[in-house]
Amino acid sequence: MALVTEAQIRGLVLVAEGTLNPDQFALWNTIRIEPEVWFGEDAQIHGIGFWVIAQEGANIIWYDSLAEQFCAGTADEPNTIPTDIVQAARSLDGLFSSLDLDA
Repeated sequence: MALVTEAQIRGLVLVAEGTLNPDQFALWNTIRIEPEVWFGEDAQIHGIGFWVIAQEGANIIWYDSLAEQFCAGTADEPNTIPTDIVQAARSLDGLFSSLDLDA
């Protein structure tokens, strides 16, 4: 599957925002960014980028269009998606629910 378009990622994010509870939505509003295309460490293998939709420091959330899921991880290099995924989920709600937000 190819990289989704900017319009498609905005639509996916909009739908995902509707599933967030008020605490999750408040957190989301503090970390969300305008969608940016970043490339994976192994971009030469996959040949496509990923839409990064949230960032706080080195922690990022992106959409993996190959797996059709949201992912979170730590990016050691700017504009580069790490190969080791910390968490993955089909929705932002699922992703936030799997993370320890009180830590």
